[in-house]
Amino acid sequence: MQVQVGSGKISVVGTAFSIPFEEITLQVGGHDGDRFKLVCERQNVAIVSEDRKLLAAIANAAGGTELGKQASLADHKIVKRSFNKALYWAVVAGSIAALAITGYLLLDPLSAAVATMIDPSFEIKLGEMLAKTDKLDKKSESYKRVANIGHKLVAQLDKCPYKFQFYVKKDKEINACAYPGGILIVNSALIEKAKSNDELAGVISHEIGHVIHRHTLKQALHNCGLITCLSIISGGVGDNEKIEAAFALAQKLESLNFSRTQETDADLTGLALEVKAGYSGDGLVEFFKLLEKQENALGKGAAPLFAMLSTHPMSAERAARIETELKRLKAEHGKDKEASGPNADSGK
Repeated sequence: MQVQVGSGKISVVGTAFSIPFEEITLQVGGHDGDRFKLVCERQNVAIVSEDRKLLAAIANAAGGTELGKQASLADHKIVKRSFNKALYWAVVAGSIAALAITGYLLLDPLSAAVATMIDPSFEIKLGEMLAKTDKLDKKSESYKRVANIGHKLVAQLDKCPYKFQFYVKKDKEINACAYPGGILIVNSALIEKAKSNDELAGVISHEIGHVIHRHTLKQALHNCGLITCLSIISGGVGDNEKIEAAFALAQKLESLNFSRTQETDADLTGLALEVKAGYSGDGLVEFFKLLEKQENALGKGAAPLFAMLSTHPMSAERAARIETELKRLKAEHGKDKEASGPNADSGK
């Protein structure tokens, strides 16, 4: 039904039906207060609408009459109600966004706090459950190469609570990952791409650094969310439930993205191990340069093959930091060698 406002009356288009202004009263209603009702008691007729254009037309046509005043007041109420409604939902949306941002900002310190509450023995069990190592390689020559380098690096650690285990996974993605508790998995494609043991040692030592700093554990907790972290802190879940609930979202730890600080910490820890173990120390940077060069040559379609470039991005700043620290470590290591010469007491 289409209503038309004429001179002194409201008519229904296509019919002879009309109502004089003086017989109409106007009321505002509706669930959200955004509708109005035109009532003619004499003819026992009511017209309900939410068209503000009709309301404006009545206010203009009715002029200074009672109906005109009612129409103007109704329009004002509807506009105000609409504004208040929009403001309400804006406040609600803003509050939710603020809570989400606050929760996200709290996740890093919370996940770090929760990580300190988890005993290394529990962390080892957690890593074993998530890694699913039963189908991984522990026999091939590639495994022997990885394990030999890995154990040589781990031997440089002091009072380490983890018993590191090394595995090789047959996978076309060029990547490596560390699970909580010291399980390190190196993809076969990465081993094939590494030109030297120094490059392989750079990758493995970096992953060892992530384990030592418990980065994988912290990031997994971060991904699980604020509620899970708070539940663990408050003792709301038991050990078995921690494994199932807190880490259900972290099954594929290869895809975790570490922060710049975490990457730097892993770099520096790994460098120290490499230099102590007798490796060159620049293997990680050289390996990333090789990957970037090959990815650029192959184009965007090669991105899935070079997973390590996305999960452990090597910025120019990070590479420079590694090279600066490496110079310092080599100089310090050289001094240690001189101090442990034939005229020195090595204490061994």
